[in-house]
Amino acid sequence: MSKLLNYYRNNILLRWFWWLAVVIPGIPFVLFSVGFQLYAHWPRDYSEIVSIAINPKTEYLSLSAHGVKDTTESWSNELQEVIKFTKNKQLFNYTKEQVSLSWQPFSDNALVCSVTGKKLGETLADKIAKLSNIKAVHLIGHSCGSFVIYGLCQKLKKINPSINVQTTYLDPVAIYSGVFWQYGVNNFGNCADFSDSYIDTKDTVPGSNENIENSYTFDVTSLRLNRSLPYSPHAWPTHFYIEAYKNQQVPLYFNSNEQIHQIYNNEVLIPWQNR
Repeated sequence: MSKLLNYYRNNILLRWFWWLAVVIPGIPFVLFSVGFQLYAHWPRDYSEIVSIAINPKTEYLSLSAHGVKDTTESWSNELQEVIKFTKNKQLFNYTKEQVSLSWQPFSDNALVCSVTGKKLGETLADKIAKLSNIKAVHLIGHSCGSFVIYGLCQKLKKINPSINVQTTYLDPVAIYSGVFWQYGVNNFGNCADFSDSYIDTKDTVPGSNENIENSYTFDVTSLRLNRSLPYSPHAWPTHFYIEAYKNQQVPLYFNSNEQIHQIYNNEVLIPWQNR
């Protein structure tokens, strides 16, 4: 190593080459990377988003978060209506509340929605944890909205571990903060008491087409293809989940008498079969 350093110090052409070919071209990249991370993680005011009204007597809360550049009208509102009127026996005699979360404009930027979504979820957790009667939450996220429910789950469990949390991921985006490409695949579901995911393997969005390590991941691709349904691979799991929930085909963890953790295998993709 010392010989190499001495050679570098004594060779002016090598030194010029190093600066011109490596150091100087690398400066803009470093500055851009640092600037991007500062922008992504810069404190933001989420108070307007979290000012949603929630019945203070709520015992069971379902909350869904749409994806990047999306709105609640595309699927989230319909899902919460289905949840409201579906008669699940394990939810009888509980005070329920449904929230279809609109988190624009923070969801509009695909480059930073993972960071803003996670921080928004953490802020929502502070609000939900103050509900004196809360016993369980079911958090459902699509695309970048998955980071909202992941941040919410993490913070809520940290504040009050006794709250029962089910997280459901619909074609989740995996990239966090622009650089951690497998973040969602490796982490989604690890804070919940139970987590299920639904993906279309034909989707090209990173993380939306593979098994989520800490979540029971169902492959619903064949249903779309076999029926020639007019949905894009990224949007299909949201429509699938609405219908499957309405027909009480998807697992609901809270107060379930079934040994759900013994039924499924989270190490492999689970081909969906109508239940």
